[in-house]
Amino acid sequence: MDANGRGRGCDDLGEIVLDVVLDAGDRGVKTFDTLLEKTARELERRAGLDTAPNPFSLHPATRLPPGDSERALETGWDLARRGIATFCPDAPTSGWPGLRRSRARPAPGRGPDPDCSDRRLAKTLPLEAGGVSHDALVYLREAAAAFYMDCLLSAAVLLALAAEGEFLRLLAAAKASAAWGGRFRRIGDGQTLAAKIAQFRTAMAEIRAGLPEAATEDLDANLEAIQSVIRAARDESGKPLGARPPSRDQVYLHLTLFIPFARQAARLRRDFNERPGARLLRLR
Repeated sequence: MDANGRGRGCDDLGEIVLDVVLDAGDRGVKTFDTLLEKTARELERRAGLDTAPNPFSLHPATRLPPGDSERALETGWDLARRGIATFCPDAPTSGWPGLRRSRARPAPGRGPDPDCSDRRLAKTLPLEAGGVSHDALVYLREAAAAFYMDCLLSAAVLLALAAEGEFLRLLAAAKASAAWGGRFRRIGDGQTLAAKIAQFRTAMAEIRAGLPEAATEDLDANLEAIQSVIRAARDESGKPLGARPPSRDQVYLHLTLFIPFARQAARLRRDFNERPGARLLRLR
């Protein structure tokens, strides 16, 4: 990459803008000039150029290649749209509301543009799929990185491991539930994963009326999606499908489908862990 950005990928700028916003933490990036300045310095650092601030530059945008200041602004707004970043209420300028990393969980299913944001996907996907276990998070990060490197079979296998782990974690919480555990403990440990998911859906249908609507809404669709994720790497008996690697579009879709499932699984685990009658007490 040279000083004018020639030779760098289309996602380099978006990745740097994301890093600037996330690295700023709760302080946020208060002005657009600050965002451009830090972005320009990082581009120069990656190009092996002098990254010292330029006291003769009247505007940081002059240090960026043509059009990159507009792209940086669009990336900032896209991060806010997807819930990765939020607006700083105390930004000093009216023209730029300021951005900081969001403390809330992002909205599900808001993946980036698959044509130009693969690297950003590897960074933001773990943030969007909140509530997953440490092991699943490792698999998820590796799956997103493998997708970026175009190792599609590896991405599918790793994502299937993350999906299986999160489902089994959900099933364990259901079996341990004081209120509903009896409905789920009949699901045997020696069964295939497909059979466990099918019996889990049957048990959920029996108790759905006793759970909050927000916890069960779209559950069938999310379970179907997660089965599709797993089937991309294994057959119904659990054997690997290495001879039939998935397409790039299929892996991208499955990465984004994992997000709403992970969020709903986290919500259901909380409901399963509640003491009998605790929800009634909260509603009074």
